[in-house]
Amino acid sequence: MNKATNITLEQAAEFLLNNDNFLILSHANPDGDTEGCAYALCGALQRIGKKARTACADPLSERFSYMKEAVEEQAFEEKTIVSVDVADKSLLGDLEEKYGDKICLAIDHHVSHRPFAERIFVDDTAAAACEIIFDLVKLLGENTLDEKTAKCLYTGIATDTGCFKFGNTTGVTHEKAGKLMEYGFDAPSLNYLLFDMKTKERIKLERYVFENIEFFAEDKGAIIALSKEILDSVDVEDVNGISALPRQIQGVEVGIVLKQKKDSWKASLRSNNVNVQEICGLFGGGGHLRAAGCSFHTDDVNEVKRQIKEAVTDAVGKL
Repeated sequence: MNKATNITLEQAAEFLLNNDNFLILSHANPDGDTEGCAYALCGALQRIGKKARTACADPLSERFSYMKEAVEEQAFEEKTIVSVDVADKSLLGDLEEKYGDKICLAIDHHVSHRPFAERIFVDDTAAAACEIIFDLVKLLGENTLDEKTAKCLYTGIATDTGCFKFGNTTGVTHEKAGKLMEYGFDAPSLNYLLFDMKTKERIKLERYVFENIEFFAEDKGAIIALSKEILDSVDVEDVNGISALPRQIQGVEVGIVLKQKKDSWKASLRSNNVNVQEICGLFGGGGHLRAAGCSFHTDDVNEVKRQIKEAVTDAVGKL
């Protein structure tokens, strides 16, 4: 693949208008933002007569099943590969081998984005990648948004800002969320589904977290390790929401959730005043200032804990 080229959002829209047969990729272990982007962009492209479909290494959470209503199922041979909310091609999971070096356009909002596509548009001031997609689809023409696609975009913005509570939330975030609500979906019911409703499995998982959490760095750090056995027993979205729990404890500056994969451990860090993107960068990861992640390619969870605790302890010691 040729060297990546940074383009404007207008150029991204022009590229989409001049091509067809789109496959839109979201990152593995999908959250509301990556899937909101994928389904909204897919639906918008279909509304202007393009062929488009989405793909992800992992299944869509049942909690987000309504997003499927925004698109039509289409069968075709993909020609134009687009990624949304993907900071590194390794985050494509099992789709990396097939598509990692074939991506024509990457749209992202992570400051730690590692270029892998032919064309790149990254706006790290956006609270969610769905903020970018909202602007992009409007450039594709009139009537590219409807109630269902607007609902997808609102989902991404709301979930990536913790229902507008996280530090990445801006006035622009509120403005765009407000404009999306004008398309007529039931925002209160959606917010209940996304933030208040908890499955029985989620309640059990939260209980496990609070019963087994470890404190360190004079209680300014909190860490919990979730085995693959535990993770496989709950819905993927229940697990995604767990990442914010340790940080909510009074006095905790950095909360860490370790999730076991096949032969590795993934660390999700959330903070109040510490640059966790910098911490994760020490281990080849990245993300945002207050929310980031990295992976450790070992089965030894104790060694993973030792390394991440050491880095966090050093960071909180500088506060």
